[in-house]
Amino acid sequence: MEFGLLLHTRDLVRDKGPVSFDALWKQAAGAEEAGFDHIWLGDSVTILNRARGDCLTTMAALACKTERVRLGAVPFLPALRNPVLLAHTLATVDVISQGRVILAVSVGPVRDYIQRQFEACGIPAGQKAGRLSETIELLRRLWTEDSFAYEGQYFRFEEIGILPKPVQRPGIPIWIAADRNETGFKRAGRLGDGWVTLVSSLEQFTANRHKIDQYAASYGRAGAVPVSALYATLHMDREGDAAREQGWAWMEAFFRQPKARLQYHFTIFGTPDECADRLRGYVRSGLTAMIVRFASDDPAEQTRLLFEELRPRLA
Repeated sequence: MEFGLLLHTRDLVRDKGPVSFDALWKQAAGAEEAGFDHIWLGDSVTILNRARGDCLTTMAALACKTERVRLGAVPFLPALRNPVLLAHTLATVDVISQGRVILAVSVGPVRDYIQRQFEACGIPAGQKAGRLSETIELLRRLWTEDSFAYEGQYFRFEEIGILPKPVQRPGIPIWIAADRNETGFKRAGRLGDGWVTLVSSLEQFTANRHKIDQYAASYGRAGAVPVSALYATLHMDREGDAAREQGWAWMEAFFRQPKARLQYHFTIFGTPDECADRLRGYVRSGLTAMIVRFASDDPAEQTRLLFEELRPRLA
């Protein structure tokens, strides 16, 4: 199973003092050295209390700071952006990184701050889902075809093409986030190279994975969505109660919200044995990757526990 690490970027820009990304470069180098398969950035544009640097610009810089580890954005919001410009930017970053870009895309949750973010970028919130599907289709064509004209529901243009093309063929992998919405499962089956979820119920995970396989087959894509990635927040300790107390304390401090408002996160807090026990069922049901946020101010120790104690228990 592959492991990816979410790099914390909010504190780089939202706290007082001069902005510097030097700490991020060190985190990325440390993650690569530790053996993570991919590193991930969040995607925010207009929300000050959730602000980050631009994820695509930062990925380009990370491509020059690392050598092996893959570079991703999660949950990435393609519908906020013009698809032609987005295809060009992503292809360029893929060339800079020599084929290491990966995306975990999302419609975006139905929350007021997300709706306002789309409206501020000129995208009616009610068009999020339709624009996402059309954008994915355009990205794939722009990455593989020399040129074409297009007339869709949201985008229209005369014959165009982009250069450079991505290093990866037939294009940059796109994993699609879907948790509860049937349209999302259909989108993953029709357009995805993988599936990302933060659903915390093993029963739901298994059922949703089965739905995506069925939809993929119905679109003539049987077996085309091999990746099942769990987006989870992790904190381990020798004492289970201490892990849960410390994990939630970190979450409340980082998100600046009480625990009651953070229940939508998939949290795995406990001893390595407890965490492994919770994850084994997911592995049996087809889990192939984890995107991990460490709820800890000691990511080095959490990394050690992950690779030395948790991963062997999942083998």
